Amino acid sequence: MPTSPPPPDSERLAALHAYLSLGALPGEAFDRITALAAQVLGTPCAVVNFLGEDWQFTVASHGPDLTGLVLPRGEVPCSLTVLAPGVVVIEDLAADPRFAHHPEVGPDSPVGVRMYAGAPLVTAGGEAVGTLCVFDTRVRSLGQREREVLRTLAALVIDELDLRLSARELTRARDHARTLRDLAELMHEDLAPEETAEQALALLHERMRLDWSGLLRLTPGGPEVLRDHAGPRGEGYRAVMREPVTLEGTALWAALRQREHVFVDTCAAPTTLPHLFAAGLRSAAWLYLREGQGGHPYVLALARLGEPSAWTADERGLLEAAVRSVGVALERAEHVRELERAALTDKLTGLGNRRALDEALDEATGLHAETGAGYVLAVVDLDGMKRVNDSQGHASGDDLLRAFALALRAPGVSAYRLGGDEYALLRVAPGDPPAARRQLAALVEEAAGHVRALGYPADASVGVAGVPDDAPDSTAALRTADLRMYAHKRERVRAREGQEG
Repeated sequence: MPTSPPPPDSERLAALHAYLSLGALPGEAFDRITALAAQVLGTPCAVVNFLGEDWQFTVASHGPDLTGLVLPRGEVPCSLTVLAPGVVVIEDLAADPRFAHHPEVGPDSPVGVRMYAGAPLVTAGGEAVGTLCVFDTRVRSLGQREREVLRTLAALVIDELDLRLSARELTRARDHARTLRDLAELMHEDLAPEETAEQALALLHERMRLDWSGLLRLTPGGPEVLRDHAGPRGEGYRAVMREPVTLEGTALWAALRQREHVFVDTCAAPTTLPHLFAAGLRSAAWLYLREGQGGHPYVLALARLGEPSAWTADERGLLEAAVRSVGVALERAEHVRELERAALTDKLTGLGNRRALDEALDEATGLHAETGAGYVLAVVDLDGMKRVNDSQGHASGDDLLRAFALALRAPGVSAYRLGGDEYALLRVAPGDPPAARRQLAALVEEAAGHVRALGYPADASVGVAGVPDDAPDSTAALRTADLRMYAHKRERVRAREGQEG
């Protein structure tokens, strides 16, 4: 007759799984303990067992080699021992109706087991995770001294397990500290944000169980993967993360928009993102970093596939450190971009400045060398600026510069203010250079008409030159356009004088 099923005991099972997670158990120490138990108690067999919710697993044995044996929990006497406050002795298993019919019990069985004695393996928290037990082929009892020996040896089994746990925790603490140091050092490296993320993710994969991780920019149409790292099981998941999926309106989207970190220990179908569950996702973390361009947040995403695994406090601490490292890199990069934009931008008009034009011409020259695509350049002088300053004041003169700059903006055309009342326009890879030259000239004429319509007594002179049609390089093109601009200015002056005469 099987023993009664045990009551649910989550704390006991949690303690048991902590020992099982050690991987390599103290086998040699257990062998010495079981050998000592058999010798002192005069039995042919001694065994260390772990007991789960419905199974018994033999960890070590002396006598018959039972190590690795798994039996249903309801069929073994150790089920009674883990529920008892002390040593359990069954002097004659053959006379016990719960075990009399077991195939290894009684004089007629091949093994002939008759006596059982077991001491529970009790943790410091009072949880019985298994037993140290002995078997004999004789019907016999154990005296008080023998029971005390069995209980003491069972305590030694727990001591060995706790020693291994402590050693593992010390190793984890050392690894944790080293990882925190390594992540902190990333903040001081001169790396692009994507490179910082890549190194941080590689560190995390070394120090915790991860199948996939990535630096993402979340958009309503789906996550944009900027950098990712995949373990052996994560290659297929990597492809799934690049598929478009609607995030806006989901609970995940709402949480990340609130700048929260989202940890999911157990993903169950259906989830917010069922296609990820179908790809094997079981535990996930989505960690907000900072806002990106267009209000799209940067996020660190991490995935565990195959079976759920809770994010421990240490792991969450490491992930928080990774967030700080990558977040600092993103913030630094954004600051550098702001400085670069400021260095290339005319403060008054918002157009590119002379340095920006020089860089754009270098890029256009490189493109021309690589592909043969040319470019068209216009140099512009805004006439009438002095009259506005003298008659209406410098504030109105600034308004004129801004209004003229705004009117120079057009698709496919880059506009620059070179200083004072001088501007430039650039059209790269124009396709039809003559048409592009006419477009730039017309754009300047329209801009001049725009400011005149605003009441400013202004006009504009323009000179246009193209590479390679009019000049071999950007320096020659600037010189040619500048000469043509002054020729246009003289023509306009002569025409105005002729009208006045």
